[in-house]
Amino acid sequence: MDNAISLSGRTGTKLKSEILRDYYKFWWGITSGGAGIEYRNPTAIVEMNAATGEVYIEDSREIILGSAGHALQLKMEDENTHNLKIVCIEGDDDCYGRLKEVIRRRWPTIPVKEAEGPVEENSSSIYLVHASTDGAIDKLSRIRLGNSIFFFDPLRNYDWNIIDKVARSRIKSFFRTGTEFIVFLFTSDWFLGREELQPLPITDREEEWSDEEFETVQKADALFGDQLWRSKILIDLPRDDRQRIMRDFYRNNLLRWFRYILPLPFAPKPNQLYHLFFCSNYDLGIKVTRDFYVKRTGNPEYKPVNPQAYKQFQRNHPALLRGVRGNVRPLEWKILWQIVRYCEGGISDALCNNIRKISDDIGKVEDALAWLKEKGYLEEIRGIEPMWEENYPRYKIDWGITTSVLKIESPSPLMPIAPTEEMMSQ
Repeated sequence: MDNAISLSGRTGTKLKSEILRDYYKFWWGITSGGAGIEYRNPTAIVEMNAATGEVYIEDSREIILGSAGHALQLKMEDENTHNLKIVCIEGDDDCYGRLKEVIRRRWPTIPVKEAEGPVEENSSSIYLVHASTDGAIDKLSRIRLGNSIFFFDPLRNYDWNIIDKVARSRIKSFFRTGTEFIVFLFTSDWFLGREELQPLPITDREEEWSDEEFETVQKADALFGDQLWRSKILIDLPRDDRQRIMRDFYRNNLLRWFRYILPLPFAPKPNQLYHLFFCSNYDLGIKVTRDFYVKRTGNPEYKPVNPQAYKQFQRNHPALLRGVRGNVRPLEWKILWQIVRYCEGGISDALCNNIRKISDDIGKVEDALAWLKEKGYLEEIRGIEPMWEENYPRYKIDWGITTSVLKIESPSPLMPIAPTEEMMSQ
């Protein structure tokens, strides 16, 4: 295994690594400005938990690149990445030492000493930071990152205050683009336990908890940043239901900073489940990520039928169609269809990029969204307040109404590839 960190799961870690590899390359190709401007836009991939850069997959007995390794590979093996910065942060002494060994072996031209040194004296565009994530934030503030992905990939969970601190330093206005997060959550551990982590209790009554359960609850308080989750998750329900509730609650936390959240599920072993939460304020990146996942896992592609739904829409709202001729569609319909087809989770607001493509007139867009809300197709999101003073109403599709009235059904839930007995025995 050499310097690789040992993990299991072709349906977990390996699949996760492949999706990150493809997404990093796609994301950089777009945010750098592409070939048309010679990839001049400054970009950065920030690995908040870089580990060693390599992963040993126990199931298949192979060494592959981890996410940090893929980020470094993109930087070193594509001749156009002159304006791409890679920041690898790792607090564990052993992992950090192995990371440097992997770099020296795979990419010997990287000046490791310079990459470790002061930001102001680093001309390599690769930064190696041996510090805790909280301790590394100050150094990050001194690097001109540009459009950036931050990958939070801890052993089990992140304190919310770290995620919040990085978001505050980057996203300073209403769903400003240019920053994306990917956040790892080992969902099933909270309900099955692992090593020193006791499963969460099935009641929110503290007097009924063991000392070990109390410690787990405190760790979950740090994960969510408050105690509001307790009454929702500390309940006596089947584990699958509690895992789903946890996923949705954590997603709602991230919606404070991001317009779109896509939780991708992975199952490295039987009964194990974790999620990667892709967080973005730009619709195309989220759609492509979903497409990557669907293609590799065999989940059904979402293909709602437009003509059939529009005919029903016409019958229901004839007044809206007065004066509309030929293939012209009213703004209300075009916006609704964009939300159905391209807005992850059916969530939207007047500044969504894909809606702005339809109309640059914010007033008309706001009126159309309000009309869709009045007719029941959308409902305003309450209880998840964005983090800026200047805000716009946020909406989500009422799939019950769109299904019953327009025969537009919601996308099927994403399902992970389950490991087979053959995989586990190899």
